[in-house]
Amino acid sequence: MKPLYVQGKAGIKVEFDDPALAVSVPDKSRQLFPLARVSRVIVSGSVDWSMAALFACADAGISVIFLTDGGKVRSRWLGSLRNRQSFMQNLQEMLQKTDAEVFYRNWYAGMQRMAVRSTARRLGFSDWQLADADCFNGWLDDYLDAEWSAVVGRFNGMLVSAVLQYLGDLGLDSGDDSVAGERFFLADDLAALLLWDFYPPLVCLRKQSGVCPDHAGLVVLFERRKQRIEHLLRGLLNKLHQCLRENR
Repeated sequence: MKPLYVQGKAGIKVEFDDPALAVSVPDKSRQLFPLARVSRVIVSGSVDWSMAALFACADAGISVIFLTDGGKVRSRWLGSLRNRQSFMQNLQEMLQKTDAEVFYRNWYAGMQRMAVRSTARRLGFSDWQLADADCFNGWLDDYLDAEWSAVVGRFNGMLVSAVLQYLGDLGLDSGDDSVAGERFFLADDLAALLLWDFYPPLVCLRKQSGVCPDHAGLVVLFERRKQRIEHLLRGLLNKLHQCLRENR
């Protein structure tokens, strides 16, 4: 199974042609993508979707993430998720405790410090052990212009989609507040932590070519880092699970 990336353009449509999604682009042949081979769908920009296609994705447990042209998550159509795992049940229960918000924010801050310092070290900063998110983000704002910052936004949208799919595979119901509720935004927070690992190759790419990757190039970059992303995500969830158990 592989993710399906759909780049929005004038006249593009996504319909359901059982058992596949049918993507129609003006002046091009209609393409069929069997649902059995699709893990998730990432849509960038404006695309005309039929309700039949959306419901087919939901019934198949396939998440559809809609991104703006700048990469911001516009909306999420989350597939039906079944077979909750004990670990994710434990996560949900622990995050609903009265002190959960303080605990969770402390955990996130610790993971962010580790991610920022790792990124600063890989970029060759001599004071990497003192690096913090605010200062590093300030450096990025100066180093990356609007076009490159838009690349970061689009990559973050892809990360959110991948995290939602991974959590779904673990059995976390898409409606749980621990995924996206009033107090917790686990999927967004995990994606933000993973994004730090993307900055070194992005800076390297900017130095080497100076040319921003287009949508297709960004997809290639994301897919090349897919195994590393999943490895880091498993590590983050393992650390969170350990902290949850210790906080009982």
